[in-house]
Amino acid sequence: MDNEKTLIARSDLPLFGKRILFCAPRNYARKLAGLLVQHGALPIWMPTIVIEPMQDYAKFDEAIGHLADYDWISFTSRNGIEAFFNRLDALGLDKSVLSGTRVSALGNDGKALEAQGVAVDLLPPAASTRGVIEELERRGENGSRILLPVPEVYGMDEPSVIPDFVDGLQALGMDVHRVPAYATRRMTGGLEPELQMILDDVPDLIAFTSVGEIDGLLHLLGERRDILNQRTIACYGPVTANGARQRDLRVDVVADNYSVFEGYIEAMENHFRS
Repeated sequence: MDNEKTLIARSDLPLFGKRILFCAPRNYARKLAGLLVQHGALPIWMPTIVIEPMQDYAKFDEAIGHLADYDWISFTSRNGIEAFFNRLDALGLDKSVLSGTRVSALGNDGKALEAQGVAVDLLPPAASTRGVIEELERRGENGSRILLPVPEVYGMDEPSVIPDFVDGLQALGMDVHRVPAYATRRMTGGLEPELQMILDDVPDLIAFTSVGEIDGLLHLLGERRDILNQRTIACYGPVTANGARQRDLRVDVVADNYSVFEGYIEAMENHFRS
C-alpha cells in the first residue's frame, strides 16, 4: 500500500470540482492531469501544440558525433534529453560520449539525466534559460563552445525563449551551436469541443506551461482571442507569463516554484483560496 492520501475532505482541496483546461502537449499532459485529479480538479486536456520526432536527424547526429569538441551541452527541456538518448541508442553510442563535456539542465530535468547516470554540472537556482546564463556568467565562462539541442518549430512563429537564450550566451562570449533535436508544431484542428468550452466559459481556469501553447490557442481562437481576457489564466513561471502579457493577455496566476508541476498546482490552489 502506498502512502498517497486519497481520503481528503473537500475543505482541504481548494481545486475540488474546478474545471482546469490545460494546453500541454501529450508528453507532459499525463503528469499534470494526474496531479490535478489528485488535488480534486476536473482536468480538460486541450493540446494546442504537438511534440514529435524529427524526420531528419543529420545535424543532431553530427553534433553528437563531435561532442568532444564542445565544452558544454545545455538541455532546455526533457524533450531534448529524451531525443538525445534516443539518438545515442540509434547510433550505437552510450553516455560515455559526454565524458569530456559539461552538462546543464533546468529544474526537475536534472533527475532525468541522473537516472541515465549522467552528472549535471549546472542546475541553476532559477529553472530557466536566464538562470543558466546568470550562473555561467557567475562562473566566469567565456569563449566556451556550447551545444543546444532545441526544438525545430513548424507552422508557427518560434517563441523567443531559445533565440533569447542564444543571444544571452553569445553576449557572454560563448560559441553557441543550436541543433534541432525534436519538432514542435501547432495543432490546427480537432479541438472544436474544447474551444467551445472556452467560448462558453466552462473552465474555471486555463493553464499554460509554455508560450507555444499560448500561440497555439490564440491561433485557434482567431478573431475571438479577446475572450481570454474574460477568463482566468495561469502560467507556469515568469517566462510563460511574460509571453502571455506580450500577447496582451491578463495573467492571474504565476507559479513561483516552476521547477516542478507541484509548484504550479500550489499556485492554482493559492489562487482559489484567496
